[in-house]
Amino acid sequence: MDEIRDKLIKFHGTEVKNIIINFLRSPTNNPATKVIEEFNAIESSENCETINVQVVADYVTITFYQNESSNILIRRELIPTHNIEHILIDDLRER
Repeated sequence: MDEIRDKLIKFHGTEVKNIIINFLRSPTNNPATKVIEEFNAIESSENCETINVQVVADYVTITFYQNESSNILIRRELIPTHNIEHILIDDLRER
């Protein structure tokens, strides 16, 4: 792995350089409004071995693994697909 990150990032189980997701979220203090938030896998502060992002049915699923080979999860986030604005996947191919 490279020096920038110490975690493995995957999209549907395939290793990628990074995943950035822009999505709408309702603030808890004002649920009538929506704000754009960003999930950046490389910049994630979660202490984990692997981050795997998948599009499953009506959700984008972000799974944080403590140990992926043993299927030990730290947590899982679900973002409804209707709230997704943009998904950027930076793959491993050199340009």
